[in-house]
Amino acid sequence: MNTFIKTLVVISLLFPVVASAATTVVEIDTGKEEINALEGTLVLPENMVVRKIQTGNSVISLWIEKPHQREHIIMFAGITPGGFTGAYPIFTISGEFDTRDLERIQFESVNALKNDGSGTSVGVSMSLSPIEMKADTEPPEDFTPVIASDPSVFDGEYFLVFATQDTGSGIARYEVREGTWGWFREAESPYLLKHQQLDRDVYVKAIDSDGHERVAVLEARVHRAWWVPFGLFAILIVFILVVVAYKKAWLRFIR
Repeated sequence: MNTFIKTLVVISLLFPVVASAATTVVEIDTGKEEINALEGTLVLPENMVVRKIQTGNSVISLWIEKPHQREHIIMFAGITPGGFTGAYPIFTISGEFDTRDLERIQFESVNALKNDGSGTSVGVSMSLSPIEMKADTEPPEDFTPVIASDPSVFDGEYFLVFATQDTGSGIARYEVREGTWGWFREAESPYLLKHQQLDRDVYVKAIDSDGHERVAVLEARVHRAWWVPFGLFAILIVFILVVVAYKKAWLRFIR
């Protein structure tokens, strides 16, 4: 081994090649087929590091299984009511990888269903395209939650249905609060309402992957007495006032 080759070996050991930060979009091309459902997995090379998965601008409008990673596999499943035809983005992945890593990614168990009510599987093409990710500065889109009831869902009790889109980083989660006071709690649609009397305002918060928020409010269908929202606090105040008034009256009496 000559001196030049030895020098290259030493340099490669001291300064190994490190994949740089990158973003790529997972795309689908249905050709002439119209589909309304898609599922599949991406098998990643072992050295590929994925930091973030985003669904902003996805053609999939309702996720049954939002894209998520388990070890070296990314799984996804979703539907688009009304269907679509052609080439569209599904989701994006960001992390430390290069073009060689992308070439080694494999698509497996891809299943697309034809939009004709038959549930027939059709062939589609899946691909990866490196992109430059733009900063997400906008909150999720406006949306209106809906209260519904159905004998086949939650035994006929009232439940909440909600969904919106975020064309930037994608929706990360939803949170719900029933009533003016209290805390938001993470929730999924459909959401079983705790207060079946529908006498509380309902707040639904959509949060995207970059932390931007959008809150939708549904006003109560049944209006309660003014003092009900204050609950035990109002009762306690009334009790104290009664006790004070009684004490003053008693003092006047014994004088």
